Amino acid sequence: MNPLIEQLEAFGALPFSCIDLHDSADVRSLRYTDLVRNRRTPLVDVVVEQQSQALLYLIDHTKMQRHHGSVEELQRLLAMRGEAAWLGVLQPGRLDIYATKLKPDPDAVPVCFFSDGGDAASVLPRLAQGEELAPVDSLSLRDELLRLMTDASEELRDAGISTQEIIALTGRALFFRYLIGRGIVRPEHLAVISPSSSSLKACFDNAQALSETNTWLDKTFNGDLLALPAEDYGYYFAHLTQRFGQGISRPLSAIMALDTALAPGISQRKLDWDELNFDHLPIGLLSETYEELMLQLNKSARHATSVYYTPYHIAEYMVEEAFYQQEAGSEARVLDPACGAGVFLVASLRKLVEMRFRETGKRPSRLQIRRILENQLSGFDTNAHARTLAALALYLTALELDPNPTPVEALRFNKLEGRVLIDVADPGCNKDEIVPMVGSLGEHVSEKYQHAFDLVIGNPPWTALKKPYEKIDAQFTQRCRAIAAERGLKEIATAYHNPDRVPDLPFVWGAMEWAKPGGRIALAVAGRWLFKQSPKGIAARRALFSALAVTGILNGAALRQSRVWPNVDQPFCLLFADNRLPESDDEFVFVSPHFEPALNGKGIMRIDASDARPVSFELVMNNPVALKALYRGTILDVSVVGRIRQQTDMTIGEFWEKSEGLLKSQGYQIASRALDDSFLAGMPTLLADYQLHPFCILGEELTPYQPEGLHRPRDPAVYRAPLLLVRKSLRANRNRGRALISSQDIAYSESYYGYSAAEYPLGELLVRYLLVIVHSQLFEYTALMTSGEFGVEREAQQIIDVDQFPFIPPEQLSERQRQGIEFCANQLINNQPNWSRLDETVAGLYQLSAADQQVIADTLATSAPFPAIRNQALAPVTEQQCTQFLAQLTESLSDVFAAGGHAVQVLPCSAGSSRLPWKFFTVSLNCDASSQPLPQKWLGHIHDLGTSRITILDQQQSSLTVGLLNHYRYWTPTQARLLASDIIWQFGASLEESA
Repeated sequence: MNPLIEQLEAFGALPFSCIDLHDSADVRSLRYTDLVRNRRTPLVDVVVEQQSQALLYLIDHTKMQRHHGSVEELQRLLAMRGEAAWLGVLQPGRLDIYATKLKPDPDAVPVCFFSDGGDAASVLPRLAQGEELAPVDSLSLRDELLRLMTDASEELRDAGISTQEIIALTGRALFFRYLIGRGIVRPEHLAVISPSSSSLKACFDNAQALSETNTWLDKTFNGDLLALPAEDYGYYFAHLTQRFGQGISRPLSAIMALDTALAPGISQRKLDWDELNFDHLPIGLLSETYEELMLQLNKSARHATSVYYTPYHIAEYMVEEAFYQQEAGSEARVLDPACGAGVFLVASLRKLVEMRFRETGKRPSRLQIRRILENQLSGFDTNAHARTLAALALYLTALELDPNPTPVEALRFNKLEGRVLIDVADPGCNKDEIVPMVGSLGEHVSEKYQHAFDLVIGNPPWTALKKPYEKIDAQFTQRCRAIAAERGLKEIATAYHNPDRVPDLPFVWGAMEWAKPGGRIALAVAGRWLFKQSPKGIAARRALFSALAVTGILNGAALRQSRVWPNVDQPFCLLFADNRLPESDDEFVFVSPHFEPALNGKGIMRIDASDARPVSFELVMNNPVALKALYRGTILDVSVVGRIRQQTDMTIGEFWEKSEGLLKSQGYQIASRALDDSFLAGMPTLLADYQLHPFCILGEELTPYQPEGLHRPRDPAVYRAPLLLVRKSLRANRNRGRALISSQDIAYSESYYGYSAAEYPLGELLVRYLLVIVHSQLFEYTALMTSGEFGVEREAQQIIDVDQFPFIPPEQLSERQRQGIEFCANQLINNQPNWSRLDETVAGLYQLSAADQQVIADTLATSAPFPAIRNQALAPVTEQQCTQFLAQLTESLSDVFAAGGHAVQVLPCSAGSSRLPWKFFTVSLNCDASSQPLPQKWLGHIHDLGTSRITILDQQQSSLTVGLLNHYRYWTPTQARLLASDIIWQFGASLEESA
């Protein structure tokens, strides 16, 4: 082992996560070829990884002094890799930590740690958990690259260049800059590429240089480059230059600027082209940002075709997971059915080459790499520009992986278009017109691709098709039905309907036809389908789980609007499956990464085995709300929701529909003011900003309604009292009110859902009863556990969320229960709520135990979708919370171990350093133990520094040491009960035997 790695162990590093860049036999080093190639010695010595991503670049201080310039230069070069990683300089007994930065501060000093210090072992774990040990960069490489590309594109557009030419010209310039940055094209090649140019950076400076350089590019790369609108480049570029002058060459020359100073007026906080080091810039990042640029230039395309670019780190994670124990190994054939700029194909090529290296023990040759590229990868897309961008990215990746990518004459590739990259545009379509297409799912796609691939992976379009494209949606439905019929699912083959005109689920069905029997499927799709509660949505989810053996789902709903997937407002999910029909006892792993700003702000998500839960297909098929309950809660929440529903076969909505004299509706909408609203004249007007009372309407204080016409005036009867008006926004603070009761007719706006009991015999009691229900924890909890939208995309609730609440009709209440409801209602109306009394009263109606109520309280305290709750869930544990947790854990374990005559003791553990991300405690049987220190070799029991739980079994001492991440969400009494179950199941027998 490299002695540097041995020294790193003192600072909390896991040896198996360390890559020695001096060891050319380590296949993982292929991920860091830019740090090794064209150098006598690697740029850094060791890379410490976390979930296959760089966490810390380490260099020996003596090497730093001998071979490198300033620390700032190394910080800058490493920042060009685009990872949220750190730089460590190691000397005997000391580790200096620096942030990698695009604009390093020359006066910055490192944060120093000493191996004999009490907090030494916490250094790597703290970095892995997202803690910033040194001031981080305020610049994002992705954002800066996109800004530079956008600036160049806008300058060309302002000069009058067409969008398609802008995409082609900037793409070619970037590609050529990559060839130079990677050292593949060198000054000695200039005579072959552009004889008239004075240097490589001048190859895009004028008409003649542009003509020569682009002719060479086309010849070398088989016309797979972004197409220009003319074949005679001499005439084309002369004509462009004549028309636009420097407007054409200046932005392209800027891309090529290898040593140009910053332009006047450019902020020193920003990067310029000359500061980008293309030797280290990730190809996947270029594909990602260029795909985003295309969509910015074609905003109508984004709107019409619902494309979301894929962050390259997401693609790499999916590829890593999908290839795990892949039976075909490095011979696997891969399809991306909506390849865009090729992010998944690039990641797959890298992985296949790495696997070939691992299988053979030899680094693959150029010939082997190109055979993998040409024979094992396929990408479908309707967009010609996207396919050519994918070709550029694949060429660059093949060159990067090439052990000796010289001489320049050997760069010539076989053509990828039509062989690897397949045009699947609808026959007869106008390819210049930007509209949704059937594309990959059309009958025109060759049958030779059916059941041809070991892996189908990608990110198909997400957003629902607009109504003008219902014919395409009908084709999607028919395609899904045909595939269901092929799989012998007769009922689905006749009844399936594509829900809400979404395009992504049909791609999942299409993958079943493209993948070999038993092959793998890995697709990034919108996450809404997991939680839909509409009849079509439930049916579509059941159909998919009937047709496909899902093996894993990563639910990213909590990560939307974060840097994990920038610019995506929708919930997303990563779906993994084996292409076969599921069996009755099949399970899949469901994991929902939590919102964690320290990690998410760096584009990282915690993928934690401790948070992953096996879920049976039977549960998902029979319980439509199971996945939502597991996302926002735990398996205990699934049980609690089931018990709530068992108390009644009625919902609020059903009761209102079936009972005479009851009406409900959302309030009026203004919009076009086209319809008669005179019936509302003179009624008190209730608008969204009502603040006079949190729980009831003071009608005399409101302005009388003045008719002006409405878009949707609603049925006049829905405004009649007695009324309960439920606020559309479910407020985090109950004291501000979630619903208003009114004893007089009210003209209420669309900010409220109105429930009128004007003609109901027990109308007054009914609306007071509903007022109490809506303000209970149980109501918020049920919405959180069962709503398809609340807690997924928004804090607002829909009227269906109110309607679906399980409801015990007032006629079935006992006299004591009625009195309790009346008491709580009066407290609300008097603005003197007793929340504990109210919650206990409502919980009593549904016969919920104290344990059930604890589950409800803990789930709302850590999982409700409000900023204050998110912060509370992430907060460090208080002494009181820790004591309560340990007491509950002791009680839960004692209930089981006492049957065997064992006494349980749970005590906090002194961890040596309070800076560790975890808090530790010991579980012992039959011993009068005092507080124990943390075992010296605790690191040896960790499989991942990002884990939320560490478990260390000591059979000799009949004890278990457990470390939990110091976030409150892991330390509630409910989590203590769940942990007790896990301990008993996994370690109970060992503890009893050693005791």
